[in-house]
Amino acid sequence: MKKETLEYGIEFIPCKHLSVIWRKSQRPYNEAWAKKIAEDFDPDKYEPISVTKPNGAGIYHIVEGQHRKGAVEMLWGPETQIACRVIAEADPSRAAEIWLGINKGRKQIRPIVEFMVAVEAAREMEVAINKIVRRAEYHITENTKSDNAIGAVGALRKVYTNYGELTLRKTLDTCRYLWGTDPGGVSGYILTGMSMFLNEFGSYIELSHLRKVIQGQYTSPRKFIDAARVESEKSSETMDVAMSELLRMKYNKGQRDHKKLKRKLTN
Repeated sequence: MKKETLEYGIEFIPCKHLSVIWRKSQRPYNEAWAKKIAEDFDPDKYEPISVTKPNGAGIYHIVEGQHRKGAVEMLWGPETQIACRVIAEADPSRAAEIWLGINKGRKQIRPIVEFMVAVEAAREMEVAINKIVRRAEYHITENTKSDNAIGAVGALRKVYTNYGELTLRKTLDTCRYLWGTDPGGVSGYILTGMSMFLNEFGSYIELSHLRKVIQGQYTSPRKFIDAARVESEKSSETMDVAMSELLRMKYNKGQRDHKKLKRKLTN
């Protein structure tokens, strides 16, 4: 693999000319964190801010260091010049990729923030997952109490990696069929357990029967997860395995033998 190098120079640029232009290429600004930096700011302890080339209005996009810039501006005002590493880039997807690289191994990034920046950086897997999610009329967000919201990006990646695009699509469609717009219906536990179940039995199930037996016993996704957790504790299996088996058992209840879902025996 060809090793990429960054071409840059150090310049002192007024704070007023520095901004996060491409917001999807960065984590959200946290004023409280900037204030904390400002409380004991020591210029000798901080590296230069990383910025891209200026746009037509003379504003440099902050790739990394928006909170350091915020702290300096709080302390000494917008005219204050601050050391910047000017990277020879002017593309939002590249800026997002650089941000991901700089922050790898640093202070932990919230999973959703990292995922959405990876989408902006045009990383193949995250872009593909995001398209599937949007096609299913869900949206990835930290506000997981809103309708059609998904926050479990780790589970989305796991389903996509383990079972592929088709199973992820089936999983989201089935969750929609069972739970409607309830964001609890696409929690991490349900996504991983449902995907395991559908990967094995998806070609044989009748969705109307599945909805009947699940909704008939569990009035909310939370109660369904609680039941799966009980099965997990009893069997010492992981939650995805326990939930997949719970789905199979509930589906088989009341079915004729030839319609029951049977697991293949393994040696």
